[in-house]
Amino acid sequence: MKMPLLTLILAILFNAFANIMMKYGVKMRPVVTDGGLGGLVSSYLTNYRLMLGILFFGIALVFYSKTLERMSLSLAYPAMTSTGILIVTFWSLAFFGERLSLWQWAGIGLIIAGLWLINLR
Repeated sequence: MKMPLLTLILAILFNAFANIMMKYGVKMRPVVTDGGLGGLVSSYLTNYRLMLGILFFGIALVFYSKTLERMSLSLAYPAMTSTGILIVTFWSLAFFGERLSLWQWAGIGLIIAGLWLINLR
């Protein structure tokens, strides 16, 4: 596997799981917004799932930056965002009990078709 593809895959996975950890964090313990800035900061710092999500975003940024050194933005960005959407959506269906409407399923199909079209050469 070529290095830009490997770093892109890692960036996608860390970005998707950053979002998933953020959801787990706020689901288990909502962020305190009425306690002023100190309460807000404390709410984040004491929620390890939220902190792990922030860490994963940082790791994703490192891998994505490495990807962009060798891969065109017009390929990397659509792959990063749309594949991340697919991972998060399917995780949400399986583990958060979320449901999609028919229109949302159509959107998922369009995302998959779009990924396929972007990667045609």
